[in-house]
Amino acid sequence: MCKMVTAGKDVTGSCLSLIRLKRVSLVDTLEGRIDALLDVLLSREVFNRDDREDVLCQPGPRARVRKVLDILECKGEEAVNTFLSVVDQPETPSSAVGKSKDQPPSLGYNQIKQKHREVLRRRSESMLYYNTRHGEKILFSDQYVNLLLVNGHQGLDIKRHEVLAYGRKRLSLQQKSAEHRRITPDQLFSTANGARPVKKILVTGVAGIGKTILVQKLLLDFGNNKESLGFDFIIHMTFRDLNLVNKPVNLRELVLRKNRHLAKELDNILANDDKLLIIFDGFDEFRHYRRCDVDAFLCEPDDYGEVEEVFTSLMLGELLPNTAIILTSRPTAIGHIPVGCVDRFVLIAGFSLDEIQDFFCRYFQDEGLAEQLFRVVRENELMLTLCYIPAFCYIICCILKESKDFAGDNPRTMTDIYVQYLVALLRTHTQERAKASGAVQGTCGGEQLSDAVLQLARLAFFKLMDQQTLFYASDKDVAPLESCPLASTFLDKMVAQEPGCTEDVYSFAHLTVQEFFAAVYCAMTDQPLPDVLQQDSSAAEDTLKGHLDLFSRFLSGILSERNTKLLARQVGLSCDEGKAEAYRQRTVSNLNHLCENGTHILNSLHCLFEQQDPSLGQEVRAQALRLNVSDEILSPMDYNAIKYFLNATAGDLSELDLTGTDVSYEALRDLMPHLLKCKQLWVGENPLDMDTIQVIAEVLQQSDCFTHLGIGWTDIGDEELLVLSNAIRQKKVLKELWMEGNRVTCRGLLSLSDLTPHPLSKVVAIWNDVTETEVRSLSAPGDCGGDSLTVDFSEDAVWAAWGHWVLTRCSVSGNEKLLTVLHKVCKISTRYLETGWAHAFYRDLGRLVKSRIEQCTEEDVRKRLETFEGVLSW
Repeated sequence: MCKMVTAGKDVTGSCLSLIRLKRVSLVDTLEGRIDALLDVLLSREVFNRDDREDVLCQPGPRARVRKVLDILECKGEEAVNTFLSVVDQPETPSSAVGKSKDQPPSLGYNQIKQKHREVLRRRSESMLYYNTRHGEKILFSDQYVNLLLVNGHQGLDIKRHEVLAYGRKRLSLQQKSAEHRRITPDQLFSTANGARPVKKILVTGVAGIGKTILVQKLLLDFGNNKESLGFDFIIHMTFRDLNLVNKPVNLRELVLRKNRHLAKELDNILANDDKLLIIFDGFDEFRHYRRCDVDAFLCEPDDYGEVEEVFTSLMLGELLPNTAIILTSRPTAIGHIPVGCVDRFVLIAGFSLDEIQDFFCRYFQDEGLAEQLFRVVRENELMLTLCYIPAFCYIICCILKESKDFAGDNPRTMTDIYVQYLVALLRTHTQERAKASGAVQGTCGGEQLSDAVLQLARLAFFKLMDQQTLFYASDKDVAPLESCPLASTFLDKMVAQEPGCTEDVYSFAHLTVQEFFAAVYCAMTDQPLPDVLQQDSSAAEDTLKGHLDLFSRFLSGILSERNTKLLARQVGLSCDEGKAEAYRQRTVSNLNHLCENGTHILNSLHCLFEQQDPSLGQEVRAQALRLNVSDEILSPMDYNAIKYFLNATAGDLSELDLTGTDVSYEALRDLMPHLLKCKQLWVGENPLDMDTIQVIAEVLQQSDCFTHLGIGWTDIGDEELLVLSNAIRQKKVLKELWMEGNRVTCRGLLSLSDLTPHPLSKVVAIWNDVTETEVRSLSAPGDCGGDSLTVDFSEDAVWAAWGHWVLTRCSVSGNEKLLTVLHKVCKISTRYLETGWAHAFYRDLGRLVKSRIEQCTEEDVRKRLETFEGVLSW
């Protein structure tokens, strides 16, 4: 590899550029000989003793290589040239590593390997599926169905509740995902010819989507001697178990905690680390997940450190650098994972429609019954959308199995489904108690049952406020559960083992079940609302960041008249009418405030939808009805909430912001009656095809109040603009058209010549496919509107703020979206830099690109970013 490094010098023409380009490969290659390399650099006087000391202070060989490369950056071309000549020298026998890996495994090694497979098979062949009854054994093969794995970093919006951001994304993946983007579990580590080996994989997906089930599938296949992954050993660790480690530990001890049978051959197993896979499951459940940005690393399996230091050292390759790792996590915790070392990102996208039906057949074990109940679900849009997530699919099957019908009307909201779930399981609980005691069904005291529900609800509420999903038996809040008759119905229990002691760990069957119970406690007791929900509404929306989104929706649904009556009748829980009415008035007040200020409103719309009371929407009397639902992938449930609100309110819609929502033709067509009453529509940063443009054109042709349209970064070209310009001529009421960052040419802009400056007083067409000469022509007074058409920059505070907004959006976007922006904004000339704000914009953009290059692990993406870095570094 090092020979190839210097061979590339002639191509790049710069040694410094070369080591930047090959930085990741150099770290991989030189970590085993860094100490010898330091001595040579010192003897050649490339480094001095202070440099050597700085390097040796770094924790671990890989960090030392990185420090060497950092120091060389400061020393210039000559020093780097000498370094490359030293790197090209062949290794001496004493510096060679990994000799033992070429030796055939011993008899004991092979025997332990087979025993380990048998252990993993026994552990994985049966599963405790959500809240499967104690003692009920379900074979894994009877319940597992294939899950859709999408290869690539698919960015879910994690600002809001991840389950609620999921629905639309799932449908989009099903419809648009190309075959080469889909992989099966046995292809996780596969690589294209010549590509860098995949060693670190991050598997993400919302709660309940099947991350742990995927892990169990991998373990079972390995235990059944399926060699598809090519490893000798798989070590499985859960962060729920690692949470119990409360003292310094080393990797050897962590492996042996659950795998004592590996003790005799563990040295050989760790020595052959290229044949070892370690699976870490449930990073989001790790007590210390916010502390993984450590600055102390372990280099040997016997080195002691905190459990987060062991984990991070493995992820960064400081410890067992050749070991493969699979890490699973919900999206909300990804920000604390050292993703710079991840080679492959995999999103689990849940069930397909056929797999939902297959799950029903497997669950009910009766094809006729399964088909009948599946039809019930398919006719209910809400239930069908939720069924794409396996955990919800199970919950809905559970309701149907226990009830065969519903306690009230068919569910219309999320809260309705969970109230039915609670009622169904309580009904089963009382029936089983009656049978066990030989009593007549229904003799279980209603007061005792409601007290037990509130006991669980109290635990759920206070732990949710502390963002805790695991409850340890040693916790004083958990102790009362020992006498709670419902604990085994709604809680999963795990026995965590430590040398010399054990501890019970509890969790609700699913995260959303905890959120529902927490809302029950808040609604049915004198517990005041959480502080964050009592803040100013816009501040609350900003503070929640998804943590309490679903809790607040459940709370609103439980406080609705229909659900308070149902819970009183079926569960014996009563709600204070004054509290319910106060909450309703607060909901109306929040909606008024958010509409007038144009702040993000989606969660408040869902709270209104959960109430299912049209009179509440009629009470909204905002002076300006401005709906901002931007920057979220909108699901069918989201559109239902938006339409419900617009149908309930009177008056024109001042503004609808659908920026970055992945809005589709179907969604806009569905909103058509409301768009005809809309004054300002923003649909930028969405891929708009001709069908979608036609819907917007229809609005322009029919509406008497449509004055502002934003379609920037939508990839439209001249043909789409021609359709819009013809539509604008019909009513001539549109005043401003923002279409920056598209494919429009001078020909397309000329189609607007008779529409500027009247009715179009402003047309923003920056960063389109217009040449420098055409820019001058279009900017000239009298041509295509002159001052009305903006294809260049000016020194204006409005543009400075707009440029800051664009840069901020780039900074929170993924690399693919950033590259899309760069393709447009890097078509620059010196004229663009004559304004101070534009010069600052491109300077800051260059810094952003440089930081992304340093973090990027995908070779093709990094090369494309480096191309733009060169353009921006004038």
